[in-house]
Amino acid sequence: MSSKYHNDEVFRARTAAEYLFRRLDAESRIEFENHYLTCDDCFEELRGTELLIFGAGQPVIEKTQSNDITVIRFNGATQLTGNSSELMELARLMQGNSETKVLIDLSRVSRIDSAGLGMLMNCYTHAVRNSGAFKLLHPNTQVKQVLSITRINSVIATFDDEHAALKSFQ
Repeated sequence: MSSKYHNDEVFRARTAAEYLFRRLDAESRIEFENHYLTCDDCFEELRGTELLIFGAGQPVIEKTQSNDITVIRFNGATQLTGNSSELMELARLMQGNSETKVLIDLSRVSRIDSAGLGMLMNCYTHAVRNSGAFKLLHPNTQVKQVLSITRINSVIATFDDEHAALKSFQ
């Protein structure tokens, strides 16, 4: 299959775009990752494509207000891992953030690693230092498990109901 990535530029570009927008089925995603992670040329091309899409202003995060509470939502399927564009955008958004009441909707987050957990803890620390509050909404089962294993759920309040989460800030 790797020759398909090297010999058919249209297939390669289409597959890379589908991968970056997280639209590949599980089998295609695994096949794609196995090839791209072992082929330096393809990996560099993919990273360049990701940066181009990210730089083109494709919004990955939506920030809204509910009274004095900032609600942050991811616009598509998200992984808060390593150098993911969503994690970089969240870091950029939270840098210099003056809001002290923040609720992050994790309903579209399918995976989180130590970098993502670190970012959530940085957000929490920022809010607490500024006499505010930071809470999480709608983590899926896998994300809940990671929050539980790391005991972050004992520090950061987590909710499955948005109304209850917003009410808890009062």
